[in-house]
Amino acid sequence: MASESSSSVGLEPRLIRNHEDGGLWGRIDQISERASRWLNPILIKEARQSLKSRQFTTTFFFLLLASLFWMVIGVSISAPDIYYVPAGVTMLSGYYFLLALPMMAIVPVAAYRSLAAEIEDGTFELLVITNLSSLRIVTGKLGSAILQMMVYFAVLVPCLAFCYLLRGIDVLMITTTLVLVVSLSLLLTTIALFLATIAPTKASQLLSLFCLLGLIFFSEVIAASYVFAELLQRGIDLSGETVMFVVLIAAVGVSLMFLFVKAAAARIGTVTENRSTSLRWIMLAQQHIWIGGLATVALWYEDRYVVMFAAMILTGYWIVMGTLMLGESVEMSPRVLRALPKTTLTRMLLLWLYPGPGTGYVFAIATGCTGLLALGIFAVTIDSEMLSSLFCLLMIGYLTFYLSAVRLIVMPLSRHIGGSFALPIGMMMVLLISGVAGPTIVMALVTGAPSSSYALQEATNWMWSIVHCFSDSVIEPLVVVFMLGLGGCLMLLNLMLLFREFAYRPVVTPERVMRDEAEKNESH
Repeated sequence: MASESSSSVGLEPRLIRNHEDGGLWGRIDQISERASRWLNPILIKEARQSLKSRQFTTTFFFLLLASLFWMVIGVSISAPDIYYVPAGVTMLSGYYFLLALPMMAIVPVAAYRSLAAEIEDGTFELLVITNLSSLRIVTGKLGSAILQMMVYFAVLVPCLAFCYLLRGIDVLMITTTLVLVVSLSLLLTTIALFLATIAPTKASQLLSLFCLLGLIFFSEVIAASYVFAELLQRGIDLSGETVMFVVLIAAVGVSLMFLFVKAAAARIGTVTENRSTSLRWIMLAQQHIWIGGLATVALWYEDRYVVMFAAMILTGYWIVMGTLMLGESVEMSPRVLRALPKTTLTRMLLLWLYPGPGTGYVFAIATGCTGLLALGIFAVTIDSEMLSSLFCLLMIGYLTFYLSAVRLIVMPLSRHIGGSFALPIGMMMVLLISGVAGPTIVMALVTGAPSSSYALQEATNWMWSIVHCFSDSVIEPLVVVFMLGLGGCLMLLNLMLLFREFAYRPVVTPERVMRDEAEKNESH
């Protein structure tokens, strides 16, 4: 007994040794424990739930069976020529579908349902009362989706190595295919998380889910068309033109991911927080990326139509973003008012980054018009006929006209109906349709037939104007002047109604709030 007790005492320090005592395993324990403190709790919770869910188990099981099935069938179809003729392209085509389906369809839908279920079942309130910020909640959901992607990715990577051994493809083609699928999957997942936050009711959830499924189908078709028509048939080279387009698409894609993640976090954040400033900084960065990238492409090809395309997309972008900002709350919380710029000069420059429909309207108009004007000035260097510069001025007219008209209509209606995103979105859709159909209806009533040629009476018809500029390469200066004057008048009327925005002043932070923030900083 004495010997047994002495031996157990001798073994005890080695069996239950404290990881802080040192040694290799002790250092590994210390590093892993410190790393675990930085992990997102939502990521851990979602990883446990998703990896144990029936959806993940079923998808993973069928993915393994499908990959094995295609390996047998693909080799059987190519035999006996597989010994002499390269068959890597054929095998990679099948594995692309097996990888794209779960990565670009199942993972985004699962992320959508995960966040939508939190809001629908009422468990989201339990997350809000914790110390987790809204951004950490969204990034935790995104991290869980990335973890599922990695698992699906690990299943098919050995199969892609098998395709390489069959010849006909190179490492660059395989890498490009994988990067394309992963990038689109990440972008669709961030869009799915954003759509889940804007659907509070059953009907809106169903509508947003249909929008997500339509976007997934469109992305699958576009990606498959590129992979089969371009990548697997012609291959890819590392020329300067290819690198330029890859960098531009990557920059736009990454900025969109940041925008959707921040927008989703802003949607589920508390109403007292400043949920607009970070989003508007991202919008401003996206404009710089778009203008810089398309200006480089225009210089590369010396093509004025690239500038016109950039101006058209930029106008549509700020019409959409400006319409969404018109649905923000009118009032600022005391927390936001305490963070306002202190001096008059800084308020003149930075107030438009803060929440509110008026500040959002000025931000969209000022930023969009500045970007379009910069494109118009740049177009002079590659377009001696000034067609693209006039087109940029025409886009400024459309931006100021439609966005200003929507705000003038929404302002009185929101006082009786209440502020929401649906009201400005609905009014913008009505005005855009009226701008296209209105001149045609008026001309049919007056002359008995719609207009057969483009003229001044079709100035508000933005669709015909764009088609006329691109197809006929002609822009009537009178139409440009008319739209600039009409949009400018509505913009001046809106600026005269910015009473509340010019009256904003920073408030003093209460001592209790300062004391709480100091204690919180000390605890961290």
